[in-house]
Formats: sequence, structure tokens, C-alpha cells
Amino acid sequence: MPRNINTSLKTSAQILYLFWGFLLLIQGQSHAQINDRDVPLRVYLPAQENFCPNAPFEIAPDSITGGTSPFQYRWILNNEIVSVDSVFQLALSDTSFVELRIIDSNGKIEETGIWLYPYVSLDASFSVDVFQGCSPLEVLFESNFVAFQNCQSMVWNLGTENTIEQMASCSFEYRQDGIYTPSLQITDLHGCVWSDTLDIAVRVFPTPTASFSVNSDKLYLPETSLQLENTSTGADSFIWQYEGALPISDFEPTIDFPVNLEKNYTVRLTAGNAFGCIATTEKSIEVLQAIELYLPNAFTPDGDGINDTWEISGLGFNADHVRLEIYDPWGTIVFSTTDPNETWTGYSADGVTPLNSGNYTYRIIARDNEYGIGHLFGGHVILLR
Repeated sequence: MPRNINTSLKTSAQILYLFWGFLLLIQGQSHAQINDRDVPLRVYLPAQENFCPNAPFEIAPDSITGGTSPFQYRWILNNEIVSVDSVFQLALSDTSFVELRIIDSNGKIEETGIWLYPYVSLDASFSVDVFQGCSPLEVLFESNFVAFQNCQSMVWNLGTENTIEQMASCSFEYRQDGIYTPSLQITDLHGCVWSDTLDIAVRVFPTPTASFSVNSDKLYLPETSLQLENTSTGADSFIWQYEGALPISDFEPTIDFPVNLEKNYTVRLTAGNAFGCIATTEKSIEVLQAIELYLPNAFTPDGDGINDTWEISGLGFNADHVRLEIYDPWGTIVFSTTDPNETWTGYSADGVTPLNSGNYTYRIIARDNEYGIGHLFGGHVILLR
């Protein structure tokens, strides 16, 4: 009997010990849970942050203390939840206040907020010195912003494939006709980009091409007609000019220079179009006396040894290709020769009959040495006895 009592007591003590250990375990867990719930949940954001207007940027908590992860995020803007991501991506134009609400796995909630301020805007407007003109058109662009120390760069988009990175101003020559819309992009020291586009497009009108060809750039008297071939393009009006003559507005005129003047002329063509754009070109034309003859206008064949004969003298003619004919007042040939060294003595064609005093007409055909071109000369000579 006593043995049975001891056994029962021992068994009871073991049961009591196990129960006490179970109580201690539950108590420890309860204390741990109570301790976790008592640690405050804290979320840290910067007090404020600056941003580039209308450019994407991000905000996120600097740190989170206390609470039990995982955490839930609620970003609130204008009383609306706009994101549930840990990092909030947004783009703003004006000053704003963004709230962040954090919820831990035990349902703890912590709220904080941040003020977001835009950087001071830069004036990206600009002006040009001319809005339209004929190609090639040189345009000067000038920025209206003067605080260049706040700029990292200025990039001018010229409305073409060309861009120029240059501070304050730039110039560009538009060589092709068309309509162009330039813009300016300024990047400040914060990396913000500010841009503006010209209100009025730059318009470049086509400029015609003026050109012409001639039948010859040398004319030999007595030939003085110059034939012109107009090869201009993109033009609908033409003005031809040369010294000593009024302007000619024909498309393809023939010019007749003075028949008695050896001279260098400059023929200029001005071609224009409906936009008022013009182009000019010119050619030098030389009117030459290929042969220079010295012919007396009178002689006295009286046998005194002074001025008794009339003869041809000069330069530039081929002596093998000369013919001289002299006519009396009735058109009868009274003297002819193909020898430029033969002189006329005032006698008729038979060389025996002296001719009377009077006004005689001469006609000379001679070929020049340089080009082999035949030239005709005519005039009068007075025979005095």
C-alpha cells in the first residue's frame, strides 16, 4: 500500500511540472507579442524635395523602424491613393503635398508626408532677326534669358536635322526653301529641361538660278549682233542690261551693239520670281575690229611727189586675201586690185586716162590673220587735181 501511494505522488509531481513549463512557455510568447506591439512604427521621409516640373521623378522612405514586415504602402495625393508601391514614381508641375501611409503585418498604421517644390523655371523664349526671305537666308537667334550662370547648356533646334549647342545666341543659314519651326532647349544646373518654340515659323523662299549662253564672246566688226540663250531656272521675269542701252525684259532677246565702236561690254541678266527673289549673272563680250586699216580720205595725184597716191595700210589682215575696188560717182569700177601693196594713182582702170576730181567710193574685202574671218570695209575718198 505505501508503495502505491509513493508512485501516485511521483506521477502527480511530473504532471504538475509539465503543466508549469507549459504555462511559462505561453507566458513567454505572450510577453514577446506584447513587446512587439508596444514598439512604435516609424516612417521617415525628407521634410521636402525639389523636382523638375513635368519630368518623372521618384520618392521613397528613407527608413522604416518598428512594426512587423511585410509593410503595405499607400501614397496619397489630393486625398486619393495614387500608388501602393514602395517607390512612388510621379510627375508634377506645381507645389504638392504627398502623404505616405504604412501598414505593418499586425495592422499598425503610421502616416507621414512630404512637400514637393518645383525648381524655379527658366525662360526658354527667344527671338529671330528675320522671319522670311530668299534662300540662302541667314537667321540670327537670340535667347531672352540672361542668367546664363544657371544654365548647363542651350541647344538650338533649327527646324531641320541641324542642332547647335551654344549659349546666348546662334546664327544659321537656311540654304533650302521651306517652312521651319525652330525651338530652344535649356538645361539648368539641376538637370531640368526648359523649352520653347518660335511662335511664327521661319519661311524661306526659293531663289532662281540665272544663267545664259551666247553665240560668241567675241564679235568682229562690222558684225555686232549677239544671240542670247536663256538657261535660267525657277524664274518668271528677266532683265537684260549692258552699257549704253536701256534694260530689256524679253525672255531671249538679240542684242545689237553699236556698229562703229570697238569696246568690251558686260551683259548682265537679272532673273526674278513671284516671291521677289532674284539672281544675277553676267558675261563679258568683246567687240573687236579684227583688222585695222589706215585709209586716207583724200589725195592729190598732181605729180608733185606729195600725196600723189592712195593705198591700203594697216594691221591684222592677210595680204593673200585682200580685194580693193574703187567706184566713180556712177558706180563704175575705175580701179581694182588684189595686191595690198598696189597703189591707186588717180587713173582709170586702163591706167592711162586720168580721172577727174571728185568723190569716189571704195570697197575692201579682207580676211584677218587671227581667225581667218572675212571683213568688209567701205568709205569715200576725195580725188583732187
